[in-house]
Amino acid sequence: MQHIQHRVDKPILQHVMTLLAGLLLISACGSGQPVVPTEPEATAVVAAKSTSTSTPELATGPLSFEDSGQRLGIGRSRDVSIGDLDGDDDLDAFVANGILGEVGSALWQNDGQGIFTIKEQELGHGNGLELGDLDGDGDLDVFIVGWVEVGRVWLNDGSGIFLDSEQSLGSVGGWDVALGDIDGDGDLDAYIAHENEDTVWLNDGSGIFSDTGQRIGTTYTTAAGLGDVDGDGDLDAVTAGWGEPARVWLNDGSGSFTDSGQTLTPGFIHIHGMILGDVTGDGVLDAIMTGAPNQVWFNDGSGMFIDSEQSLSKFPTDTVALKDLDGDGDLDAYLAVGTSGRAQDEIWLNDGQGQFVESEIPLSTGFSSGIGLGDLDGDGDIDAFITHGELGLAYDGGLPNEVWLNMMRYRP
Repeated sequence: MQHIQHRVDKPILQHVMTLLAGLLLISACGSGQPVVPTEPEATAVVAAKSTSTSTPELATGPLSFEDSGQRLGIGRSRDVSIGDLDGDDDLDAFVANGILGEVGSALWQNDGQGIFTIKEQELGHGNGLELGDLDGDGDLDVFIVGWVEVGRVWLNDGSGIFLDSEQSLGSVGGWDVALGDIDGDGDLDAYIAHENEDTVWLNDGSGIFSDTGQRIGTTYTTAAGLGDVDGDGDLDAVTAGWGEPARVWLNDGSGSFTDSGQTLTPGFIHIHGMILGDVTGDGVLDAIMTGAPNQVWFNDGSGMFIDSEQSLSKFPTDTVALKDLDGDGDLDAYLAVGTSGRAQDEIWLNDGQGQFVESEIPLSTGFSSGIGLGDLDGDGDIDAFITHGELGLAYDGGLPNEVWLNMMRYRP
């Protein structure tokens, strides 16, 4: 792999380590995409393209995942999004590598059987990313933000070759980005979660973004999600982070956000990841927030969230992804557990009403920072691409990423 030379100036590095010492690695893989079981692409962000042409039937047997044995890169990976990036109808992975280290972000191409090979390109560094068709040409592009690099848009030529759009979007210090049609004009806009104030960027339809001038929140936002939480037909924002409670920001339909006045979570806990999804099966978007602790919040349908008083895992968690992992029609939670001393990932199974029970199956133990869920090997069930990015490693250090295959097996 061709390495991109990248160093953090000493004052910035000291700032980063002072803020993050003793805390978890921050990541919010896929956190910007709401998930509804019956309409998995309900908010216009295509993060994973299904290759199935028929409704599969779940084979009998207990849920289990198996390590594929692949060890992919050593790039201090922070986030991953999966989708068909090269047009061959299987799911590839775009991995954000960032903050420290010389290894840049990378595209990992799938052979259709769940075996991944890196495609050599210089793609900069980043902390959080989302895939979506940003320029309207029918393929998946990349919007990526980072701690030491400004937001950037990489445009796909359809074959998995990414070209820098040469836009500098916002300032350094971005943690996460969520894509969706914020202003109702039919293209994908961007909400950037930032160490300072969050920003909203509108797309002109060709992949060129302009700053709306909005400055949302006051402290570290580490995760943001877009979805219609109040049922009025536009995309609202839910944010979470450090130093202030998670909040709900309501969209007026034109892309202008106002604070709903809600404060989700206590004010001074650290939330690291967040995802919106209908976990109760009532057709409205709920929220799962990960950090210390991990919490499930139910939406009453009007955009008001109620604490379900569940704590998924007693261990701090970096991020969470939602998919139907056991084939029973509801959304289960895959937790990326990134903490020293106990770093095994966890799957929490949904009873269909938003009550979760830990599966207790063996999973990755490598300080996980991001999760991409989808049918990676073409057998009809949901597999996992896991990124690792433990804080505190040397510049040249890094943990390889892994692919875990779901062994439930489906019959076509």
